[in-house]
This record gives sequence, C-alpha cells and structure tokens, in this order.
Amino acid sequence: MSASKETSLPPRRDAFAHTLQTLRHRLRQGVDAPGAPLPINGIASELRLSPTPVREALSRLAGEGLIDKAGPNYLRPKLDGPTLSELYALRLIYLEAAQGLAARLKARATAASSVENLDLSAETLFARLVGRSADQTLLAAYQRCADQLAPFWAVEVEIVDDGIEDIARLAEAEGASDTGQLKVLLRRYHRRRIAAAALIVREASDPKYRTPMI
Repeated sequence: MSASKETSLPPRRDAFAHTLQTLRHRLRQGVDAPGAPLPINGIASELRLSPTPVREALSRLAGEGLIDKAGPNYLRPKLDGPTLSELYALRLIYLEAAQGLAARLKARATAASSVENLDLSAETLFARLVGRSADQTLLAAYQRCADQLAPFWAVEVEIVDDGIEDIARLAEAEGASDTGQLKVLLRRYHRRRIAAAALIVREASDPKYRTPMI
C-alpha cells in the first residue's frame, strides 16, 4: 500500500460519525469553558480531518441544542442558574415518567444483596432506569437532557453533599417492589441540585474543572 493511501482521510461518513462522537465526549467532559468558542478549523486540525465533517457535526449538535450558534461560529453553551435548575427539574420529570413505565412493564431489577455490589454511579443508574421504560422517544429526550447536564457532574460532587449512603439508597430503591421510596429519593436528589444551581453554574467556570482530553 502506498504512503498516500496510508495517510488518506477516512470516508466522509466515517469521519462525520467519528467527529460527532468525539465532540459529544468533549462536551460531556467539559473540555471547554462555558461560552467558549468551538473553532471548526482548530478541531479539524486536532482530529486530523478536513473542516467539513467538523462543521456538519457541530451543526448537528447545535440542532440538538447541545451547543450554541452565533452567526458562523459555534460555542459551548453558557447556562445561568435558572436554566440549569430547569434542566434538573426536566431530568426528574423524565426519570419519574420512566419509573412509571418500567413499573407497568414489570421491568424491575432485583435489589443487590449488598452495598458493595451496587452501581454507585447516579448517572449510570438514571440511564438504566430510563432504558427500562422501553420508550425510545423518552430515552432520546432524556439523553439530550443528560448530555446538557454532564459537564456539571464534577462540580455537583463538590457543591452538593451526596454521601455514598445516599447513592446506595437510590440504587437499592431502584430494585425494590415499592416504587414510592425511589420517587422520594429522586426528588430529594434533584431538589438539592435545583437549590444549588446558581452556585454550580458559577463554580463551573473555574479552570480546575477543565480537562485536557478531547
């Protein structure tokens, strides 16, 4: 195989899919500061691609509401406290809707036998709960909301005092036959974040929450 073929760019469809996946990861990890530009040429250079798939991926993400577009430029959204608060409230609505659907489908998980066996990642727990609803429209809506909230996970850990016991109780309630306790815990979890939304937004601008990965 010639050197020119070895260094050639991937097919356009593959390049777009790769770029879209990479940018989603970049946004979820909070690589860029809130409100920071997402330069097409700079990202294309980092990914060793032409600007076209980058432009197309950014356009897709803007259409999903995950980034902002100002003229020809794309930016990571800079949320304010009330908007972040609304996103937390929206996620709670999706989770409660999924909980009801999952219960009706009897798609309940068996409670883990010990705290050591529990998945203590709230993000994973929430995704699992929505997935059990078997409602693809709800799942897509939830995932969009989850992607918008993902950059704030690290800040939440610093601001909101959720002990390991709190998350363990959430995971245990997920598998219980009585869904009332899970609803109570989900509401408590989200009300804490709704109350702290303004502080979370303010702290999210701190460079210590940036990560170098793309």
